[in-house]
Amino acid sequence: MDSIQKPPLQLLVAEPSDALEILEMQIASFKDPYEWGFYVLFPEKEDREKGVKRMLDLWLNDPTATYIKVVDTETRKIISAAKWCIHKEPPPKSATVSQKIHFDWLPDADSNEWGEEIWDFLLQGQLARLQHGGCCIIEMLCTHPEHQRRGAGSMLMKWGIDIADSLGLRAFVQGTHQGKEHLYQKFGLMDHEGWLTVPVSEKHKDRPVVGWFNLERPAKTAHVEAKDST
Repeated sequence: MDSIQKPPLQLLVAEPSDALEILEMQIASFKDPYEWGFYVLFPEKEDREKGVKRMLDLWLNDPTATYIKVVDTETRKIISAAKWCIHKEPPPKSATVSQKIHFDWLPDADSNEWGEEIWDFLLQGQLARLQHGGCCIIEMLCTHPEHQRRGAGSMLMKWGIDIADSLGLRAFVQGTHQGKEHLYQKFGLMDHEGWLTVPVSEKHKDRPVVGWFNLERPAKTAHVEAKDST
């Protein structure tokens, strides 16, 4: 009797116990091109225990957040993961304050201030998208560089897009060049604003530039065909 071959990749909802493996995969994924927006939040040389705690705090304290993972069924390793935040309705005004991230893990006070400027601006961009209704937001999505072009990213995207469509919600991501070209546009998230950069204060003008595309997919509306009246 022929054995049943398992599919090479499996999509699962991640558990908090996956945080270290997801973080290691993210750190490997955002190196080329180097994404400063990620590394100010999770420094590459930081003790992993501290980074995992920060990830879990941001994840588990947000009731809208779900981490999805793609596992290689042969190795049982996580090769890709995404953090989807499903906002069924606009957040309360207090969210503007509660979502601020206080930085105290970078080497000096000036670096921490720079990190706060970056993430506060990015978070405000997400909140602005929620002022006119609910939205499904991708806060993080990446695939380990050794496992790209296997369809893992598409699996993660379909999970969230299907939810957005079922709820009649928009989908949004602050995406990179690579994500825009190879993944997000394929799922209908389009750029209408061009490449944007964080406007940091004058004393941080010499710091690395953090940029992104605002990519959005409109809510799917039910198509009702008009009945022939004849």
